[in-house]
Amino acid sequence: MKSIRRARIASQLREEISRIIQFDLKDPRIGFLSVLSVEPTVDLKECKVYVSIMGKESQQRTSMRGLEAARGKIQSLLTTQIRLRETPILRFILDESHQKSQAIEDVIKAARDEDEKAALEREERSNSDHDVDEEQG
Repeated sequence: MKSIRRARIASQLREEISRIIQFDLKDPRIGFLSVLSVEPTVDLKECKVYVSIMGKESQQRTSMRGLEAARGKIQSLLTTQIRLRETPILRFILDESHQKSQAIEDVIKAARDEDEKAALEREERSNSDHDVDEEQG
């Protein structure tokens, strides 16, 4: 039962934190980001907030600094939106799994392209060998 409650609270926190970042924060350092997941501790006193930030590594670092600077404001706005005994202390964590999966996809695509190119070259060689055989025969 407690895990269901915690999952429900995590979902509410994720939605509300996303809304606050999108509509209530005016910090220009915070770029385009998505709140991927929220993991509250069992006692709900702390909360890991996993975010994905678009852009280069320097832009991601800048956005993370902006989030850290806005943490107090986000927590105080959460207090007015979500009914909990205590508002959890937020800890923002950059989730790099999207970038890693994109890098893996790029490697796979490059390998496929290379395989297709090699197959076309083999086919062309085979066809040209076949044409030479017909001319000689």
